[in-house]
Amino acid sequence: MSEGFDPDVVAKFELETWGRCAEDYVNTFAGITGETVPLLSEDARIRPGSQVLEIGSGPGHVADLLVRAGAIVNGVDFSQKMVEVAQSKYPEITFRQADAEQLPFEAGSFDSVVANFVVHHLARPEIVFREVYRVLKPGGRFAFAVWGAPEEQSSIGAFFGAVMAHYDLEELPHGPLFGVTDRGVYEPLLTQAALEDCQLSIHEVTWKADSLDPILKGFWDWGNMAALPGETQTKIEETTRENAQPYERDGRYAFPHSILFGSALKA
Repeated sequence: MSEGFDPDVVAKFELETWGRCAEDYVNTFAGITGETVPLLSEDARIRPGSQVLEIGSGPGHVADLLVRAGAIVNGVDFSQKMVEVAQSKYPEITFRQADAEQLPFEAGSFDSVVANFVVHHLARPEIVFREVYRVLKPGGRFAFAVWGAPEEQSSIGAFFGAVMAHYDLEELPHGPLFGVTDRGVYEPLLTQAALEDCQLSIHEVTWKADSLDPILKGFWDWGNMAALPGETQTKIEETTRENAQPYERDGRYAFPHSILFGSALKA
């Protein structure tokens, strides 16, 4: 599955990117990534008292929502900066720095494992899925959410359309599942990890914001726009705002996004 992708290059890019985004993530991308939690929780069969592992826990906002619903959550992230932000914001939840390819837990530790907007960043998802299987209890479920088809991501399209209009952007390093929504790709990966009852579905989730500023801030951090010349940054911001106008009503923004939800069972 990961042939043609250099895992070291992908890991380095992802680590630098999300370390850069850590401090402000809760005020930026959490506006959309938190919206998937109810369906993710349902797919993972999370109940009050469930022992849950969140892979790629970021700044902790998803873990916090799960705890509020009664789950007992451990979060892992490969970015130490993200872990520090999460632990500072949610001291009652346990977070630790860890590689998802080598999860620091005993076999059969969790009722549910969730990965929210993480799977498409993985350099070697087949290894991570095997680890998910290992740490799940028999009867436990794995659930994940990723971006759907690239052309169905309105806020991302507004930003990248602006970037490409003013800057010669090279293809960025990414894992093999980036932009993939094909059941024929996911199901074999999950079943090869001995996971069963694979479920995949597409849902529309809306990123709502009172201002475009936090969305711009998120993309600015993610794309390291501050490294570009000031004039180029200004043009990109102006064009992004123009591209975002169709999603604005009375000063508020609502960006529809296509999200792929997946889940599977450890029998």
